[in-house]
Parts: sequence; structure tokens; C-alpha cells
Amino acid sequence: MTASGNSTDAERIEFDSEELVPDAWLPAAAAGPVWAFNPALIRAGQGWLMAYRMILSDQVRRLAMCLLDDRLRVVPGSVFAISDHIRFPAADRYPSVVHSWFADPRLYRWDDHLFLYWNSGWHEPTNQQFLHELDPATWSPKGWPRELTCSDRRPLEKNWVFFQDARRVTYCVYSVTPHRVLRATLDDGEAVRCEEFVRQEFALCGYPPCHGGLRGGAPPVFHEGRFWSFVHSIHDGPDGYRYESAAYCFAGDPPFAPLAEPVATLDLAGQCRSGRRLPQLNPAVASVEYPCGAAIDGDHWLVSLGVNDERCVIARIPHANVVASMRMLG
Repeated sequence: MTASGNSTDAERIEFDSEELVPDAWLPAAAAGPVWAFNPALIRAGQGWLMAYRMILSDQVRRLAMCLLDDRLRVVPGSVFAISDHIRFPAADRYPSVVHSWFADPRLYRWDDHLFLYWNSGWHEPTNQQFLHELDPATWSPKGWPRELTCSDRRPLEKNWVFFQDARRVTYCVYSVTPHRVLRATLDDGEAVRCEEFVRQEFALCGYPPCHGGLRGGAPPVFHEGRFWSFVHSIHDGPDGYRYESAAYCFAGDPPFAPLAEPVATLDLAGQCRSGRRLPQLNPAVASVEYPCGAAIDGDHWLVSLGVNDERCVIARIPHANVVASMRMLG
């Protein structure tokens, strides 16, 4: 694990992928490259819990977790092969890919309940997204995964991000542009039922159009009376698609109207993004900066992100820099 910084005032911690391999996966890791990326982050006592994707020589898409101390160092002996312990109620309920493809984790805490999110990748005709409650002491999955359902969803979905308001009502940002928020019900043991709560136009007048629309990223964080959301966008580059980070914020109360739009991207990865070290998982993608977790820490943000689909990084960026990347609306 190394730390770095540059003129953007963001400090970065880059994790050694080998250090993130659970013991159960060491034989597969020894046979070839180790891709560890797209880390989620959530506070756990005095430290942090991090969940991330891992791909080894057998190309199975896995999820692992580990505990970080208060200096964001991996706690020895804490790495856990979480996807090995996920079971579905019936083997034939979902296509086979669902049992072997775990992607893009997020971590959520609602009241005293800890949840892990993932999706089943990009497969026809319809992919799946899941939430699974975890035992807060052992991190072991409790019960069955709950599929995210919505009566009006696209066939292929990723990047829904959940949040709770001051009344502890659970919502989900389905899309950023337009700003479409769903109301989520967690009391169903078999599914997370989501229905549209509000849909508002969000034109992104100040964001460079070459970056396209905004897409989901880290779960929104309530701070200074509003929700702050670190997201990503995709645009064409000379060597392929480039994933960039940005941030926007929306009101802390319903109907959760957007309050600020990005006018610039956020350079969260810095030099960590320069140069690939492993074979490309997707030849169409040139470079990636993909935020999956965020937390406010004093006057700085901690943002966990995947870099180039091959490594885990946590950026520590001043709150003032995030604000400077936005334009207030109204």
C-alpha cells in the first residue's frame, strides 16, 4: 500500500492487490494476475470496512472484504471471501451467470443493519442487482440475497445507489440525469421493492458535454444539510472509453431536488491511473476512475475508487475542492 499526492491537494492510498487476496483464493491467485478494484467503503468502529471486486486466473468474478484501521491500512487476518458464502434460495431461480459473477459492490448501513450490494454483470436479456444483509460481527451473509425490483426498469441495470433521509425512509437514486429517485421497501424478505418517488429534469448546463450524462457511483452522504454524491461519466478517447469522476449534491429532504451540478471532473486517481500493469479486462476501455464509496472525515472526503479495472485506491480530497468543482443551482 502506497500513498501519494499532487497539486490537486488530493492524497491517495493505493492498495497492493496481493494483500487483498483471501486465503481461500491463494491457489488461483498464484496461477496468474490479480485484479482487485471497485472498492466500497463504510465506517466500522474506529476503522473502516472495505468491499471490492476480485478477478483471478480462472476469470470468476468474486467479491472480498477486509477491515482497515484508522490509517486505512489492511488489518492482518481480516480479508474475507464474502462471495464464497452467498447462497440463493433455489439453484435454478436465476441464470448460471448470477452464481459466478459478482460485480461493483457497495456497502450500506440502515439503522443497525449492514448490507452489501452487487450486480450480476452485463448479460442478456436481463441482469440482476442484489442486496444482502450481513452479520455485523462476522460479516457472514444473513438469509438470502434480495433482488432489487422495479416495475419500470431497463433490461440491463447497474449503479442504483441507496440512501436514508432524516426520517429513516430508504430511497434509491435510479438515475442522475434525469434525477429519478425511487422509494425502497426493505421489509420484504425476498426482494427490495422500489417504485418511483420523484422524477426531476437535471440538464447539466455546466458540465462538459463530451463527458455524457452522470451515472451512479458512491452512495450519497448527508453533510451540511444536503446529500453529496460522487458519480462517474464516460466519454470517448483516442484509445477507448474513459471513465471520469464528478460530484453533485441534492436536497436532504423530499423531493430531493438537485442543488449543485458539476462543472469539472474530479481527478481522484491522479498518477495512480497512469499506465496499466495488467491485461485489460475490457479492450474498449482506455482508463477508469470509478467511485464506489465516500465518507466525510473532518474537512476532507474519503472516496474509494477502482482504477483501470485493476487496483483499489482511496483518495482523500479537501471538501473545498469538491465544492469548487460544482456550480450551485437556482
